[in-house]
Amino acid sequence: MNETSEQIKKAEEEISVIKKIMEDSKKAIVDNGWHYIYWGAIVTAALITNYLMVLNRVSVNSQGMLWFISMTAAAILEGIIERRRDKQIKVKTFAGKLLNTLWSASGICMFILGFAGTISGAYNAIMIFPLISIVLGSAYLISGVIQQVKWLSVISLFWWGGALVLLLLPGIHSMLVFAAMIMCFQVTPGVIMFVQSKRELKQLAA
Repeated sequence: MNETSEQIKKAEEEISVIKKIMEDSKKAIVDNGWHYIYWGAIVTAALITNYLMVLNRVSVNSQGMLWFISMTAAAILEGIIERRRDKQIKVKTFAGKLLNTLWSASGICMFILGFAGTISGAYNAIMIFPLISIVLGSAYLISGVIQQVKWLSVISLFWWGGALVLLLLPGIHSMLVFAAMIMCFQVTPGVIMFVQSKRELKQLAA
């Protein structure tokens, strides 16, 4: 009898957590898409710059420094912006915390794949793009579920499909293909989410 009561209590707790996530997603805006646009623009600029550096036979070390400096600086700037935003946001939702954790973890994974993997010689630098695409696909799938936005989860299929193409057909063109993927599957969704968040904010203020 005690076991049954404990199981029921545990099930109720789990259901309450799920309900809280769903309610948080509906009541508050947990993601206005700004970081999709932010990172999309920075990575695309770095990709195009890197592509031009390869064409002009700039040293591999210089190319590596381009990514290390740009990604590190972008991460620090994002941290500063997030702190300021946190002070302005009065209501911090559980769903919002989950999203921050998800994308922070994904960012760390991509940083490790982008730098540690190539420095150690574990794989060719051109393999960074499909590997990161796989991580992004997983992040988009989970992000869409947390926010209850189906089309955001569907984007994961395009990331994984692109990863397959980049794995099967590697080459210098991978940088341009990945840049196009970033613009289509990250910046564009970011713009859509940003516009939607502005619309929702007006409705809340009305």
